[in-house]
This record gives sequence, structure tokens and C-alpha cells, in this order.
Amino acid sequence: MKDREERLLNIIASGLAQFQQLSTLQQLGDRASYIGMSDVASYFSCPRAAVLKRAHGQGQSQDLPQLLTLSRGHWFENGVAQAFDGLMLPHIRQLEISTQYEGVDFKAHLDFVLATTQPRPTVRILEVKSCQKLPESLYSSYEMQVYGQIGLLAESWKKPCFSYIPYTGAYPYENLTFPSIANIALGAELPWDVRDVDLEAWVLCLSMQDAKVFGPYIPDSNMLKAGLDAGVSLWKETSALKEGQLLANDLKIASCYHPLCSHCNYAGNCPKFAGLEHPELHEQLEQLITWKSERSTLDEKIKQAEGEMKEMYAHIDAHGQWVSVGNMRFRVSDIPGHRSLDRDSLAEEIGAVFAMEGIDMDVPAMFARHEKVGLPSSRLTINTLKG
Repeated sequence: MKDREERLLNIIASGLAQFQQLSTLQQLGDRASYIGMSDVASYFSCPRAAVLKRAHGQGQSQDLPQLLTLSRGHWFENGVAQAFDGLMLPHIRQLEISTQYEGVDFKAHLDFVLATTQPRPTVRILEVKSCQKLPESLYSSYEMQVYGQIGLLAESWKKPCFSYIPYTGAYPYENLTFPSIANIALGAELPWDVRDVDLEAWVLCLSMQDAKVFGPYIPDSNMLKAGLDAGVSLWKETSALKEGQLLANDLKIASCYHPLCSHCNYAGNCPKFAGLEHPELHEQLEQLITWKSERSTLDEKIKQAEGEMKEMYAHIDAHGQWVSVGNMRFRVSDIPGHRSLDRDSLAEEIGAVFAMEGIDMDVPAMFARHEKVGLPSSRLTINTLKG
């Protein structure tokens, strides 16, 4: 039975891998022939990883968990498209913008573009990001990507460099101006001058449980230039590496640890992680990783089981009474919320009191003088590096 289960999972993994390879080729074409805005974003995260990925490729993963993670982004995009369809909001998916800068070909692929002329000419870009956990603030690399998208849209507005293939399978629209594309695909007659248009980009981060929106981002010529300059550097460094004029260890690395370092295919020999070698600790470290993984799984099971017991208690309608179960008993009680001090509002109120008395007082500095610092502690960080 185990073999049959494995075969089924292998079929799913193989199918996902082939579909991703085909859909990437159909939507993005030969990615080695141009620099995309996602490449620029990768370069801002870690120049070394971005260059090595372009120079050597990343290969097609057959690992089901990784394939599911990669597929989740496409599934989320389809879900967003269904939401727009449910509201009958016309939109363009994967609009392509092609341009050239300092002899390097660039392309931007926009997840969603919406446009209207009522009550005024308006265009919105929506970039969808799949996240395991929603970030508190948007990663700077994501911001650079979306600044590149909105910047290229504004800069190329009336140039014939917009293309897209309708998801209906209809004949592709190629090398048109954006007003022409918008008129054909969305029925919106937009002005010829982009300055007469309300133009914004937004980023929608989605996890399996929640969503978070970041924006708006508006065209910024300085940010666009920074992104294009980074793309040119990526192109030149990749060429130099392939021609043997540059070594992998000569490439710049991310200035600090990045969450994606653990998933990087080129982290195994990255200078950032250079250090001492103690192979005799492998078994102990591997056991610790296993235990931590088991604890995480167990914590999730406990959380789910507690939730189920709370639901059962609510259905029993016990109203705070104990429920006997053999030689055990349980009940659910309400716990008051955690009380905390709102430092900002307190500082504002105290500052207002001092101001009324004519006293010049730096309230945040006063707070800082009365803060207590706990004892320092140590933290163990474990990374399973690839490559």
C-alpha cells in the first residue's frame, strides 16, 4: 500500500513540475534573453544568488513540498481572478511590457491590470505574492519589483511595447501602446497623456489563512532607474561569470541573513556562512532538528485538539460547569484580555500636560531613562543549507 501511495505522490509531483515548466515558458518566454522585474528583485535580495541562478539555472525541482509552495502562487492568482470575475471587473492578466535600457532587454509581467474612465481615468496594477506568513512590512525586494512595474508602465505608456495573451486562448495582442491594449481588452478609452491618469500599484500578500495589502506605489523615476541599473549589473555580472572573468566568491552577498537563505540552492558554499568545520556534531544537530520539527507538529495538533474540545463544550451548553469524562473533567472559562500600556498615547498625554505648564520636556527620553533591560540570552540558529 505504501508503494501505491508513493507512486500517486510522484505522479502529482511530476505533473506539477511539467505544468510549471510549460506555463513559465508560455507566459514568460525565454527568461535567459532578458531581465525581468522579479530578477531585479532577486538581485536586491542577494546579488550572488541572482547571478548564479541566471548563470547556472535552478533546475526543475521534483520535491513535492517545494512544488506545492511554487504552485500556491499560481493558485492564489487564479483565486484573485475568480474574485474579479465574480464582480464582473474586466482585467488583464500577465500584461507584458518590453523595453531596452543601456543595451539590455527588460520585461515586466504584471499579474493584474484594471482600468476605468469613471469617475476619472484610473489604472491599477495588482501584484500577488504568496506567503507562508504575512510580513509586517513589505520586503524591499518586492517594493523594487513593483516600482519597476509601475515605473515602466508610466514611462512606456504611449510606446508600442505592451503585449499579452488572453487566458481564453485567443490570438495574442503584441507591440501595442497601453491605451490601445486597454481599449481592446478592457473597453476603456484612456488619455494619450499618462499625466492625466490616476496610476497606482498595489501588492496583495496572501497566506493560507489571511491576506494583507501594501501600497499604493506610484511611478518614481529614481526608483525605476535604480531597478534598471541593478538589472544591467545583473546582466553584466552573469556574462562575466560565464566567460570566466568573474568568480562566484567575487559576487556581492546579502548584507544580512535573509529568510530565503535556507532555501537558496547556492548557500552551501556561500562566503556568508564560512566558518569552522565540526562534522562530529552532525548526528546531534540532526536529532535536534528532528525534535524541533516534531514539537512544531505536536503544538499544531494540540492547538487543533483544544479548539475541538472548546467547540464540544459550547455544544454541551455547560455554561462554565465542569464536564466529567471518566476519571477526568474539563471546562472552558473566559480569560480576560492581556493588559498593556500604550506608551505612545501616554507619551502624547504627558507631553500635552508639560506643554500646558510651559515645560520643555523630551518625553520619549524620559521614558527611556526609566526602562529596564533584561538579562542577555543566547539564541541557537540552525539552517539546513542547500547546494
